[in-house]
Amino acid sequence: MGQVKEKMSIGELLKLLQQEFPELTISKIRFLESEGLLSPERTPSGYRKFSQADAQRLRFILKLQKEKYLPLKVIREKLNELESGRMRAGDLAAAGESEAFRVGEEISAYQEATLPRENLPQALDIDLSFADTLEEYGLICSHQGEDGLYYEREDVKILRIAREFSRYGLEPRHIRMYENLTDREVMAFEQIIMPSLKSKDPEARKRALDVLLQLVNLSRELKDQLLKNRVKEYFRQNNQPVPF
Repeated sequence: MGQVKEKMSIGELLKLLQQEFPELTISKIRFLESEGLLSPERTPSGYRKFSQADAQRLRFILKLQKEKYLPLKVIREKLNELESGRMRAGDLAAAGESEAFRVGEEISAYQEATLPRENLPQALDIDLSFADTLEEYGLICSHQGEDGLYYEREDVKILRIAREFSRYGLEPRHIRMYENLTDREVMAFEQIIMPSLKSKDPEARKRALDVLLQLVNLSRELKDQLLKNRVKEYFRQNNQPVPF
């Protein structure tokens, strides 16, 4: 990452962090400010000016959202714990990320692994109706817990990706193609591993699962390379360097 300026505009802050958090948008930064999680200075003309401390604070918030799947209410509590009424936002930078994540580790396994459905609007800026549509298409699945419906870690990731796709006009009905492709892949992989998975030998079943993991990783790599090969010509046609 480049050197952080002493004071940054919202666009400069976005540029600083977007490589690390590709899903970050100006709207997201403004939303976090409206929720009281960020408090940038304002110029006399009303423009936002973010400090290095603000950038560190935003990075901390985004990491908790991305890696811990925490709702904003819990993130706010963690920030309050770090600040303890005595620390300024800038002290988050001095505390370092290791300290920040030590605090994050104190949350329960339930919170780490899942996200309550009712927290979707605050945590991910996603309408519940959007999640309902994804469920109707079979892309995600909610589960009933003691405190109500929740989504597991993998479903939260799908929700994030689907939300970003929708910003570019790709709606849930369009991304069903990924679900169809996944079903076909799973069927192909099953033909390879099922004989061993049905074995009474524990070692044979373990080897089958190891093979399955390798197949999944190879599939990811292949799809990534195929997609890059398909689109890189658009950059060349417009005299732009291929970014991958």
